[in-house]
Amino acid sequence: MTLQRKHNVPQLNTTSTADISFMLLIFFLVTTSMDTDKGLTRQLPPAEDKTIQQETEINKDLMLELKISASNQLSINGRTAPMKSVRKEILQLVERVGQRHLISVNCDSHASYDVYFHLQNEIVAAYNQWREQTALKRYHTSYTRLSAKERAAIDEVCPQRIAEQYNGTEQKGATQ
Repeated sequence: MTLQRKHNVPQLNTTSTADISFMLLIFFLVTTSMDTDKGLTRQLPPAEDKTIQQETEINKDLMLELKISASNQLSINGRTAPMKSVRKEILQLVERVGQRHLISVNCDSHASYDVYFHLQNEIVAAYNQWREQTALKRYHTSYTRLSAKERAAIDEVCPQRIAEQYNGTEQKGATQ
């Protein structure tokens, strides 16, 4: 006659795992920071408007035409130019014609986003430099140190006037 022994298999105590999981969840929720995304300040057009839009005649002397081709080649007013010359061209235009200027950006849909992004950075830098110069002339201090009311006055004197096109059709325009 053989005796069979019962073997007791020890079990894990899992009563505290739910508490630990909950505490870890709270810890990560409290310590994680949520950064807000920053982007380009542009005013988008209204959603598909079925009204007929009329073309407006624009004086070419008041306009700077920036184009990015499918081969990522930048041209300014029809001539090929390096990216670093964009800021200088914009500043010369706004110095010459002031608030009446218009910057036309035409980007081929096959162009690299990186080139488009660098172009937008140059445009923003040119406007920042124009506003900084105007603030120094008018208030004898930096644009960043102005009050909200003074900044609004500078923004009104130095508006961003940009019309963007893709493959020859106007998609969005911005004035600020």
